[in-house]
Amino acid sequence: MTFSLRRAELADRDTIQRFHRALYLEHRSALMPEGLEILYAYRDFENVLREDVDAMLRNPGTTILVAEDEAGRLLGYVSGMVEHDPRRVLSRKGVLGDWYVEPDARGLGVGRKLVDGLFAHFRVLGCSVVETMTWPFNTGTRKAMAKLGFEEIQIVYRQSLSEDL
Repeated sequence: MTFSLRRAELADRDTIQRFHRALYLEHRSALMPEGLEILYAYRDFENVLREDVDAMLRNPGTTILVAEDEAGRLLGYVSGMVEHDPRRVLSRKGVLGDWYVEPDARGLGVGRKLVDGLFAHFRVLGCSVVETMTWPFNTGTRKAMAKLGFEEIQIVYRQSLSEDL
């Protein structure tokens, strides 16, 4: 399969919205252990997803790359942004946000090319490190990150203060 990368445009909104929904609803639901979903729940998640995509597309500090095949079909996307803290030795870091590839395009190098493209963009912007995060139960992503050369460096803990949860 032949495909290329490009920056996402406002015209890509509907497809990115579909990818975003698949990532945050379908994929997450398939992975998340029962009982945890309430800790990540929103009152109107469809609206939240729409707002997220609109904000990413309109924010000049957010980069969204899409993979597109020769017929113009989008195969996946990756998003990222740069965080700058001049107090740190490694003052500019890239943050890999969302990363999604259509199921029928997985295993063809689409995801790797998206991440490599984002890394190249981060290098141009002066980043010396890239960070990302995932849930501890997302073993597929953890394996993919290790294959890409990432190291796990932090674990986040959460405890409910409500007896209803």
